Amino acid sequence: MPDDRLKKLARGEYSTADDRADTIAGAPRTLTLSQVEQATGLDRETIAAFWTSLGLALPPEGEDAMTAKDVDAIIAAYEVVAYGVLGRRTETHLLRAVSHTTERLAWWQFESLMDDAAERYGLDAESARLVVLDKIADMADIFEEQMMYAWRSHLSRIIRRIGESVAEGRPPSGGQEPEALPLQRAVGFADLVGYTAISAKLDAAELDLLVQAFMRGCRDIVSRGGGRVVKELGDGIMFVTDEPVRGSLIALDLAEGIGRDGATPPARVGLVWGRVLGRFGDVFGPSVNLASRLTGLAAPGEVLVDSATAEVLGGAAGAPRQDGPAAADGAPVAGGAPVAGGAAGPAAAGRASGTGGLASAAGLALEAQGPTAVPGVGQVQPYRLARS
Repeated sequence: MPDDRLKKLARGEYSTADDRADTIAGAPRTLTLSQVEQATGLDRETIAAFWTSLGLALPPEGEDAMTAKDVDAIIAAYEVVAYGVLGRRTETHLLRAVSHTTERLAWWQFESLMDDAAERYGLDAESARLVVLDKIADMADIFEEQMMYAWRSHLSRIIRRIGESVAEGRPPSGGQEPEALPLQRAVGFADLVGYTAISAKLDAAELDLLVQAFMRGCRDIVSRGGGRVVKELGDGIMFVTDEPVRGSLIALDLAEGIGRDGATPPARVGLVWGRVLGRFGDVFGPSVNLASRLTGLAAPGEVLVDSATAEVLGGAAGAPRQDGPAAADGAPVAGGAPVAGGAAGPAAAGRASGTGGLASAAGLALEAQGPTAVPGVGQVQPYRLARS
């Protein structure tokens, strides 16, 4: 142990946690902010921009809170921009992406190790935390190898998928108007039915089991189907795929699979095929909002799509149609006002079902439901998605 850390240890200023943290960081905290400025040759503003992009607060002046590894990382980030490899805005976005992802990963890993220690050794939370502090440094290399392997695997998968799309003559963004959102994606939401009422009756351990069972089940289903979980939302998930049929099959698998084993309540799912903006690993746009609203309209174990998605799937071929203005989700309207089930009125809604095109080939069927007014969206014509 270096002399400065021995002195701190003797004064009671250096703990076991400090030692483990320095080991994982790969270098001891021996530098002040002013010393980092001198070592990098950069001004305080540039260093602060890098540090805050990583979601970290600058240390107080005069405190030994930074390391030689920090110096190397700051210089490397600066040179990426200085040498024109990336623009400053892009570099900042990438740093924030790394920070957001790895901070959550680090908490996930630490909490999982605590759960493991508590379960295997019958410990309370505080004792489990101490066990993890004792062995966390020994796990760091394993975690790093797993993270790099998973990252390279996912990046390789993305590259292959894009290559396949181009080779098949269907670029990932498809043809578009200049002002249109750039990506065509199937956006889906799945949430647990009755989660709020159920969670209020559970203790911490029971709630943990419920959430883990739901998230694990959703991730397994989405991954097997070739989709991507964009984010977890407490009692739900958001996922995307680059094909409407793939998204439809995943949506059905979620509706049919979640809750089947009794470990969780059933799920309800909303799905929309449309254009989105991709940023920060997330997606944005009206399609996202509409998919979320459709989820709230769905019954337990049900999948709802909008009329535009139904039309793309080819399953709305039997639905009455009419030229003229369109409702918020593309449903036909008459005289500027949406008409239930299309121009033929309410009676047609229940009959507007069938299969065709992509839906028929994938074994899917759609049935028009009654039009519904959705706050913030307008009049929506949902279609129930099922297997034919």
